[in-house]
Amino acid sequence: MKKYQDPRVKKEFYKIWETANKIFCNGKIFTGSENHKLLASVSFITIPSILFYVFMSPEFAKNGQNGYTVVFVLIQLTIYLLLSITVCMDPGIIPKIRPEYEMEEELLKVPQKYSKSDYRFIVDSKMFTIKAHQFKLKYCSTCAIYRPARASHCPSCDNCVVRFDHHCPWIGQCIGRRNYVYFYFFIMSVSFMLIFVFGTCISYIVDESKKRAEFMDTSDAVSETIAHNPVSIILVIYSFGFSCFVVGLWLFHSYLVLTNMTTNEYLKKHWVVESKNPFRRQNILKNIVQVLTCISQLKFLKLRQSVYEPKDYMQSPIHTQNHVNEANDSFKNKDEEQVQTDNRNKNNYISNNIQMITEIKS
Repeated sequence: MKKYQDPRVKKEFYKIWETANKIFCNGKIFTGSENHKLLASVSFITIPSILFYVFMSPEFAKNGQNGYTVVFVLIQLTIYLLLSITVCMDPGIIPKIRPEYEMEEELLKVPQKYSKSDYRFIVDSKMFTIKAHQFKLKYCSTCAIYRPARASHCPSCDNCVVRFDHHCPWIGQCIGRRNYVYFYFFIMSVSFMLIFVFGTCISYIVDESKKRAEFMDTSDAVSETIAHNPVSIILVIYSFGFSCFVVGLWLFHSYLVLTNMTTNEYLKKHWVVESKNPFRRQNILKNIVQVLTCISQLKFLKLRQSVYEPKDYMQSPIHTQNHVNEANDSFKNKDEEQVQTDNRNKNNYISNNIQMITEIKS
């Protein structure tokens, strides 16, 4: 067995995978390609939150309204949790070719390369049909894979992503099949926070102005309330301005969820035809379930998977995991052929010896 011991050096995949994504803690933490944008978004959430705690919470405490602060803390913790999961979760990257990439049974029939170890296959046709729609299977030359329907290549992260929605410029991460549900609830939570801050600050200004209006004009009472706590009006303006964008974004994605459509498909107007979206379910509830659930079995990226070091036997750098797998398969096949050849020679040697012994006895 020592004769066939593999001399190649194995490494974990994240050490040789060339990608724009950031990898930390020996492949345990995976983030998007633009973390500086993530930090900017976190600051947009954290700075006004600090102002709320420092200037508004004490005022609410004086009026016996501590519940406002408790609700705000819960919303903020939810936002940070959902944001962390969205950024650190694999969005559905397809690093190597497998047939398990889609939930639709029809999509499992798309042509792929053939490999015995991964049960891949290849056919001549590059077209397939789903609910009367003709889909042309696109080959990604960068990732060296045939992309399934609704998958697309993100130029920012340099990856093909299953059910690619968009590359979010606010958090610097791709939004795909696996992390879309967390992204959706993240923007929903931010929308609730902005609406909550706007409502509580307006309520504070109105209540304090009414108290002062007993001794002065209403306009003077409002001016004195704002002068006493100017942060309240700052938070009103801030929350109103950002809510126009964030709440609108949440409503837009709610529409996409109800219609089972992606941002990429909406912008490119893929389904502006009479037969409409073939992925749309029979009713709204089924669309919601299909989009916001069933993501656990879509894990393809294995950053800590052991692969062979490519430098010794490949002339070009490794860009995708399927390159490594194909190289591993080729070496595996060579080893198998060598073993078969040796076994064949051994069998021939034994048969020749048996024949010689037979002849001597005869």
